[in-house]
Amino acid sequence: MNPTAPPPSSPIGGEHGAGVTQYLQLASVLRHRITHGELQSGQQLPTVAQLAADYKLARVTVRQAYGVLAREGLLTSQRGRGTFVSAQPSTGADPLLLRNAINDPRARDIRFDILEQRRQQPLPEGLARGGATYADYAFIRKIHVHGGEPFCLVEIHVASEIHALFPPDGEQHHKIAYLLDTYAADRMHKVQQTLTVAPADLLLAQYLRCSFATPIAHMERRIFDTQGRIALAGRFWYRGDRFVSDVEMPFDTWANYHGALIPEALALPPNA
Repeated sequence: MNPTAPPPSSPIGGEHGAGVTQYLQLASVLRHRITHGELQSGQQLPTVAQLAADYKLARVTVRQAYGVLAREGLLTSQRGRGTFVSAQPSTGADPLLLRNAINDPRARDIRFDILEQRRQQPLPEGLARGGATYADYAFIRKIHVHGGEPFCLVEIHVASEIHALFPPDGEQHHKIAYLLDTYAADRMHKVQQTLTVAPADLLLAQYLRCSFATPIAHMERRIFDTQGRIALAGRFWYRGDRFVSDVEMPFDTWANYHGALIPEALALPPNA
């Protein structure tokens, strides 16, 4: 079987790829097959003419797709020989260390690139969701970098009076979760998180140095204080190839504790 051949119903140009340029769709298909081992390092790919015929695409479309993957370091072209799968590019990150960098609030092997900071901002209604809020918030937008590669874009709103408890420039050296735990833990009560997955738009692709339409894990987090006010609300966008969320809890809690669900989920009928 030719691993580069399209399935009986080609994914290129169909309804699932609506709105995405054909060469990016083809690049996405080939990237998937390379990263999942269907196409091995050193394996020769079909000629531009052959792949164009297989997928019923214009030759220029195939050349553009090959060009995208070559810039990502996944393909190399050798004049007179053809196009070959490169060795998987190193991200410079140990998977276990990356796992720790994502999940441990105390993780220190992270670089925080601050993109924007604003003071005395209202909490956006999309994050407040009708909940009780503080008068104003400090806003921080930053990139989390591990092993030389960005893995998360963060936009966080921290209640101004809570943020005032942090050391100067603390967000440049620590995760906000660590700062909350260190300087305001006695004021915190509960955490709500919602995780969804969507393709990267052009802005996210630029920030996270990934390809357009790459899967992105989008997390929204709200932390409430003991008075029921939202002390922190944030949005986190993780590159799909550099994300893992680790959670451990007692089975009975997982199976039966409805309090582990956010109110919006509890409002749904049990069998919805």
